[in-house]
This record gives sequence, C-alpha cells and structure tokens, in this order.
Amino acid sequence: MNRGTQISWWVTQVEAVQAAVSSAAQMRRYLPGLDGLDDEFKRRASRGAPPVKSAPTEHVVGGQTITGRSDAERSRSLPVTSHGGGGSRGALPRAAAPTPIAGGLGGAGGGLAGRARQLAAGYQPAVVKVLSYAHGTVRATKTGQYVQREDVPLETHDGRLLGEREAVADEIKAWSATFSKRAESQDVGAVRLTLRGVKDSEDGRETYDNAVAAGFAGHRYAYRLDATPSGELEARLVVALAGPAKERFRVRQQLVGDRDQGATGKRFDLASEGKIRDRIGASTGLAADRIGISPGMTNHGRDGVTYRLNKLVAHGTAVDDRGKSIVNVADSRNAARDWGPSLRSQSVRDTMHLMLSAKAGTDVEALRRTARSFLQERFGDHKFMFGIHRDKEAAGHIHVHAVIAVRNESGQKLHPGPETFREWREVYAQHAQAEGLRIVATSARERASSQSYGPKDKAIVAAADRPRPTREARDRAYATNPANRRLIDSARQRIAVARANPIRLPMSPRDRKVVNESVVAWRVVAAEQPANPIAKDMLERLLIAQAVGAILHTIGNRVSQLEKEGVAMAITAQQMERDLRRMNEAVSRTSDLLDGETKRQFRETSSRYLETLANRIDIQRVQERGVGQLDRAEVEAIVGASAERLVEQAQQVRLREQREAEEAGRLVDRAVNAERHQENVATLPATSQEETRTQRVVVTEAEKSAVREAREASAANEALHAISQHPARALPPGLVQTDSLARLRAEQEQIIRDLEASERGDRQSIKPQRQT
Repeated sequence: MNRGTQISWWVTQVEAVQAAVSSAAQMRRYLPGLDGLDDEFKRRASRGAPPVKSAPTEHVVGGQTITGRSDAERSRSLPVTSHGGGGSRGALPRAAAPTPIAGGLGGAGGGLAGRARQLAAGYQPAVVKVLSYAHGTVRATKTGQYVQREDVPLETHDGRLLGEREAVADEIKAWSATFSKRAESQDVGAVRLTLRGVKDSEDGRETYDNAVAAGFAGHRYAYRLDATPSGELEARLVVALAGPAKERFRVRQQLVGDRDQGATGKRFDLASEGKIRDRIGASTGLAADRIGISPGMTNHGRDGVTYRLNKLVAHGTAVDDRGKSIVNVADSRNAARDWGPSLRSQSVRDTMHLMLSAKAGTDVEALRRTARSFLQERFGDHKFMFGIHRDKEAAGHIHVHAVIAVRNESGQKLHPGPETFREWREVYAQHAQAEGLRIVATSARERASSQSYGPKDKAIVAAADRPRPTREARDRAYATNPANRRLIDSARQRIAVARANPIRLPMSPRDRKVVNESVVAWRVVAAEQPANPIAKDMLERLLIAQAVGAILHTIGNRVSQLEKEGVAMAITAQQMERDLRRMNEAVSRTSDLLDGETKRQFRETSSRYLETLANRIDIQRVQERGVGQLDRAEVEAIVGASAERLVEQAQQVRLREQREAEEAGRLVDRAVNAERHQENVATLPATSQEETRTQRVVVTEAEKSAVREAREASAANEALHAISQHPARALPPGLVQTDSLARLRAEQEQIIRDLEASERGDRQSIKPQRQT
C-alpha cells in the first residue's frame, strides 16, 4: 500500500468513526436506556481484536499503521488538510480493507512452505545487518559522512535532505545532546608485579607462581617471568579486571612528581590494591612493603585482550591462569575469545550503522520508500538519517545505509539480539512487498546458508584494493607492508568463501531440526513446480545438508557411546572396527557428493571423529591382550595411525613458510629499488617527500618481515622433522612461531588428549571387573 492510499484510507476511517460517534450520541440523546451499550462494547473489545476490515477507533485516532505499530511518520510529517477533520469536504469512497502483507516469518505467506514458494518464484532474502556502532560525536560524524560518500544525499527522520558533509556534522552535533557521557569499561590491563628479595631460582619462580595465582584468583590472566640485572625476578601480567561475583579491579590516574608539571601515572584504587596485596602476603608470607604492584595501560573488549597479550608474548612465552602456554598471535586471539564471557565488557553506543540490502536491478525509488517506511516504523522515536549506495551494483547489490541514534526520545536504548534481527527482517520484507519488491524474510538455517563475512574483512580488503583519496598514501603503505599481508589474505579468503556460500553443516540439534523442516517444505514446492530450477537446486542442497548432518550426528554419538561404555559393555575391537568401516563408507559416499569448502569442512569434521574412533580401537586391542596401562612407546605406536596426516600437514606448513620467505625476500628487493629511485630524484615536491618517507618505512618493515619469515621457515622445517621422528612428542613451545604451526601443535595435542581420555575411561571400566 503506497502513501497516497494509506492517507485516503485513514481519512475515510476517521470520517466513518466521526459519523458513527455522532449517530450514537443522537441515539443516546433520544434513547437514554442504550447507555449500557458502551460497557458492553468495552467488554467485547477486551475479549479480542476487532475484525481486520474495521480498524479500532483508538488505532485510527492514535495514528497506528496497518501493521499495528505507532506511525511516527504521520505524527511528524503528514500535512493537515485544509478542510479540517470534519465533514466539510465530500465523503470519499470507503477504502477496502488493506491486503495482508506476505513475507514475514510468521506465516502470512503460508509459513516455511510459503516462504519456499516465494524464494522459488525469485524473491530475494531480506538482509538486515548492523555494521558498526559509534561512540561520541567524532566517530558518529565519520559514520554519517561515510554513508554520504560519493555525494549521496541523506534523508533524516523528519524528511530533511543533507547534501553536504558540514550538514551531516551539524546534524550529529544536534543529536549529541542525548549521547552517553560514560566512558567505555576498562576490561583488561597490564600489571607489573615485583617481590623484592626473591631471586631467580626454582624456589623464586615457584613463589612468583603462587603470588600470581593468589593475588589475581578468580580473574583471567597471563604472565611472564623475567630476570632482572640484579638477579631477581619480576612478573609481567595481563589481567582481566572483572573477577568473581561483583569484584572488579579499578585503575586510577595519579599525579607523578611535581604537581605543577601535571604528569600522571596509573595505580589501582585502594580497595583493589589492598585485596591483591593481602592475598599475595597470605600466600607467600611476604611483608606488604616487599610487594610492588604497578598497573599499566588498560584496554577495552576482546580486541584489547588480544593487543595486550601480543605485547606480552612479544618478549617471551606467557602462561595463563589455566596453565596453557601463549606463544604467538594465534594463541592470543584464542585466549581473547576464551576470556570474552568473563570480561563483563560494556561498550558505549551512541549511534548504530544499519544496512538493508537488495539485489542489483531493484527499483531504487521503491527501495527508498521501503527504507523510509521501515525506519519510521521500527525507529520512529529515534533520530536517524539514511541514503542509498549503488556503487556495488556491478557486484550484484545495492544497499541502504542508515545511521540511527541508539537512545530514543524517551531515553530508552536499542539492544538488538537474534530475535530483534528476525523481527527487523520481517518488517523490512513487509514494507518491501507493499512497494512491489520481491523480498521475503527467511533465515540462513532454512537455506543451509553459511555465515557471511564481517565488516572488518570488507574494510581491510577495501583499503588494500581501493585506497581512499584522502588517505591514499597511508592505505598504500598499509597494503604493501609485508606485516599486513597475512591479515589481508585471510580477509580475502573469508569473503571468497562467504560469496561461494558453501552448504552449512547442521551440527546442533536446532540446525538439524530446521533443515529437516525445510526439506519437507521444499519437497512440496518441487512437487508443485517440477520444472522450477530454483526449487530443484534448493531441495538438492538441503538434502545434502540433511545427509551431512545426520552422518556427523551419528558418528559423534557412536564415538561418545563407545567412550562411555568401554569394555564393561562387551564391545570388542572387532565390533568397533565394523562400526568404523561402515562410518568410513558413509563418509566416503557423502564426500563424493560435495565439493569446494563444504567438502573440506565435512572431511575435516568427520576425520576428527573417525580418528578418535580408530585410536579407541587400537587401545581396545591392547587392553584385550591384558595390558592395563599404556607406556609412551605404545602411545606413539597408536598415534602412528594419525601420524601420516600430521606429517602431511607439517609438510604443507613447511612449503608455505618457504614460499612466504622467498616472497618476503623479493619484496625487500622491490622496496629497496623503489627507495633508491625516489632518492635519485634531485628535487621532490611535498607529496613525493611524504611518499619517500613512507617508502623508507615500508623498506624497514619489509626487511624485518624477511628476517621473520626466514626464521618461521626454519621453524617449520624443524617441526616437520620432529613430527616425522616422534608423532606423539609435543613440539617444543619455543619452536612454534606461526599460526600454522600453532594449529599443527593443537592438532597433535588433541590426538594425545583423546588417547589419554580413552585410556582413563578404560582403566576405570576395567577396575571393577578386576575386583570381582
């Protein structure tokens, strides 16, 4: 229903209500006994909603939309008619009841089968994403000016157009009166711990271990012990400031030195420092004056954890609160992910950057009207601005970008979750279909669709491929810096995988349930439309996802049962081997149906289960011979079944590191030649001088990268040799310097843990039998 039709419908409803009220008043004037009908009407209204064909009076007068929500657009921008609200104008023909809008997940289009029919008819899935949040006027202004790039005019919540960057800045400045004044939470901090008089010895290191464990108990932390020139020790820590219950260490600014100079440093507040000092003193017996606690810089969120841990391990291996070594960047990222839930992080959000997507060829003006009505309905009491970008139309998409104030006029803030996005997709699809656009609200699970890439990946690749005019020199330096090459390549890979859209492996019960229901729905559509290629392809995709999920679920359950049952259930190695053979055949047949990233993920996931089962069979054979406990040689013999794959992975790592080392050497040569060319120019303008300075930085970074790559190639070669000789012997921590070697080490450790877990389970199951 377009805007003109809505206005006509509203006017007709108001006039009809006014006529009914006037008639009822006259009847009550002449028939006082009918006053009780008002109470009867209220009782009926409380029992259920009025029929669709006649909207409730309070909805019409209050200005609610056809979807039942408050229509802020009407209250803000609809002009008042010159005839007023009464009957001075001719009565308009009564409008028909609005047609229900399909496209929601709730079933207006026939539930899942209805959505499948729409997708089969060529409808596109509704895409609503939050790209980022911003805190403060500066960041919010940059977001708005990004949306305005390439002279895209922005329309505001009250219908104004912003055509200049200055106008956007002024608009955000007007919004800033409602922005939060609270700073982002301090989530992680660097700490230096000194125990005066504790020497660098075995006992001294044990004292420090006890002090760290006691002082920061209940907090996530990682630490490194360093020897000082005086022969004593000191501990460098990264500590999550949030701890058990409501405990949170707080770091404050303090003046350092002369008050007139205004220099500041960091210290824990008195309560936090007192707790740490008391715990360390109770654990080590040291007096308070021998315990030095000096906090350093603090950071926010998981990114802050990663940054702090990277700084910590740059000078040596660290150990976390659970005894796990943190050696490199990959370990830091994994630790940050593990620490995340315990950070109790609070990000300040003033504006939200929302995106609505549509396929290329979509009517732009219809999409603009859709965006306007969607934003007015869902964010009618928030300030917002939006514009349409068509720069990606050649790639198959156009986008609506909106900047929305998180806090509304009543002071309430947006906190979108999974259900919120589900509702937003429904409302977006409803308004799109009302404008004649073929968009339907569906979920990725219903289509076995894989996760999309993130906005950070897109920003990384965009900066490398299309330097921004205002930051061209910096973006080019970023893209040519060897230290950023892996980051950029990884982002490209994630984007490529997302665009290929491999079949999503349904691992969880909820995923399998949705896939099974989708198969039923698409069977119906395929039977109704046997010549429809979309229905045929989607049904085939979902059947593959269903088969893959069933196989992985079956294998995983069987492995879990065998680990629980043990020999107490009289499961012999021969029976287990038959199970393994059948599972291998099922995996092989299914794998032949797959390709690309889906095949790789399926083989990787299934191989983990199958290798665990194969190792379990070897342990069962050994124990059937009467062996109660495995020694190291027997463990290595069992791991030999998995050694071939480990050696193959190590070989791939070695070749990759060797190629990267050779490429780094070539980059150094090119960078040096470019620098010499710049220096040979007699006179350089200011821009060229800036490029020369940038080129020198690139040369320095390239040389550092070449040295690092050579060291990593040597480490990969040693790792290959070590695994070939002793598959079950863990790689030395000091050897692992790369993400690839870290993953290889984790794979090796997982195999050993599986063996040890199986061995413990079998010894427990054997023990009661021996007692009897």
